[in-house]
Amino acid sequence: MKSSSSRLLGQPLDRAATTVMILVALVIVAMLSLGSQTLPRVRSFSWQDRPVSTDDVAFLLTFNQPMEPRSVEENLRIEPALSGKVSWAGRRMAYTLDLPAPYGETYELVLSKAQALSRQEGFEPFISKFKSRDRVFAYIGAEGDESGRLILFNLTKKEKTLLTPEDQLVLDFQPYPGRDRILFSAVSAKADIDRAAAAQLYSVTTGIGADLPRPGALPGQSSIIPKWQFWRRQANPEAGKTKLILDNQDYQNLNFDLSPDGKTIVVQRVKQNDPADFGQWVLQVGQSARKLDTEPGGDFKIAPDSKSLLLQQGEGTAILSLDPEDVSRKEPTRQTAQNDNTLIDFLPDYGLTLDIANDGSSAALVNFNQDDPDKRFTQTLFLVTNRGEEKPLLDTDGTIISAQFNENNTLLYSLITQVVQEETSERSDPESELGPLENGEGNYENSYEDSYQTSAFLAAINVETGEAQKLIELPPQSQIEIDLAPDGLAILFDETLAEDDEISDSGTSQYDGPSHRLWLLPLFSTLEERRNGKPVSLPPTPLDIAGRHPLWLP
Repeated sequence: MKSSSSRLLGQPLDRAATTVMILVALVIVAMLSLGSQTLPRVRSFSWQDRPVSTDDVAFLLTFNQPMEPRSVEENLRIEPALSGKVSWAGRRMAYTLDLPAPYGETYELVLSKAQALSRQEGFEPFISKFKSRDRVFAYIGAEGDESGRLILFNLTKKEKTLLTPEDQLVLDFQPYPGRDRILFSAVSAKADIDRAAAAQLYSVTTGIGADLPRPGALPGQSSIIPKWQFWRRQANPEAGKTKLILDNQDYQNLNFDLSPDGKTIVVQRVKQNDPADFGQWVLQVGQSARKLDTEPGGDFKIAPDSKSLLLQQGEGTAILSLDPEDVSRKEPTRQTAQNDNTLIDFLPDYGLTLDIANDGSSAALVNFNQDDPDKRFTQTLFLVTNRGEEKPLLDTDGTIISAQFNENNTLLYSLITQVVQEETSERSDPESELGPLENGEGNYENSYEDSYQTSAFLAAINVETGEAQKLIELPPQSQIEIDLAPDGLAILFDETLAEDDEISDSGTSQYDGPSHRLWLLPLFSTLEERRNGKPVSLPPTPLDIAGRHPLWLP
């Protein structure tokens, strides 16, 4: 009689299963011995088919097996060229750009060949394309039916989009970081009312889809939701959809600022029936508007961390917390007031904040020199770092209107005015000795008529060396605004063609034409100049756009 195990092995099904198990084991042994025969290839590219912004500082190439680094680096090509540095972590290669990718370009990445660490022969060539964001800016129209309307212009595609209706007069605006919306203040264009008292805050869609973040994305990885995850993606909203953010029922809405993360708005407000009730209000996502617990102030700017505010108070600048929970845990310092639970610090020497570096490492501040009798009628531009260093960069007897850090915080583009004195002699005798003349009453009169003019110029200041390069002189005008492109390659500015008192509401004015026009100033003529951070003086280009207050979208 056969044993039980012999009977089981004798069954046909059992014999087949045993045979299959043996064959699978042999295949596994063969694969381990010979190695994978799949060609080395790029498994994923983090910038595949997505818009690249200045926030994208690096991309990742992930391979299906460990690669010989040098073979990849020598054969990797990007057109147009984007210089950068390479680092490795296992099968992943990170390429960190030296400078942000210029906007409005389509790039091609090619890796034609490379060598695997296993010395396996062959490589599957990889070709991919990616684009940087289009060059897009917004402005307020300044001619005809477009006057006072918020307008979007795609400089890459040469497309113009009217965002607000004719019956709305836009006063000021700021783009949201995702480019999908713009925050603006406006009044009715039909009513004859006090603009300051009637302004309300709105948001309007641009028609550009927001860069929706992908949770858990690692540095260098795409933060955009993949196309195959269609259930998480949203269609681009239609341009011109307006939403009321803050009304004017009880308070007048004056100046405002939008935080870099787009989640906080600070508004300067005054009560309609009580001018003494004046101060800054904070609007945060998911919360009701609240008044900031501090003394009223003047100009203000939200810091890059989106959690603190720099506010002009008196002759200095207060640094205030926008997060009440952080403030409640803060210990009072020697410089903080006991009745101000939002105050973090106070800078007594600086009365104006022009810009803050995007990493929060430094700020461009203005000292009005009220404590120095020799410089009382001058202004000084200072670089103040988070380490407490204070470096004077420039003095002027005019006004420091604005300043902006470039994309890597090495340059400060400053718009400055200076006083130019011209003397015109009233003497008819050219050979007479120059000097005062005595009149019949024994008093002396100046024989010269002093004429003072204010001229404006744009300068690029190296924050490390303090060296200033004058880029362009601008014609005298009451107001001028500049804005640096997010990739740091050009500056937009407006030119006043007619002052407000020259243009009547009826349209029958002394001047028949646009009140303002826009110009584009290139900053570099070669890639080498950009790499070295040395902008040059180049002629500006007229954009044939009637508008004012131009601002680039991020």
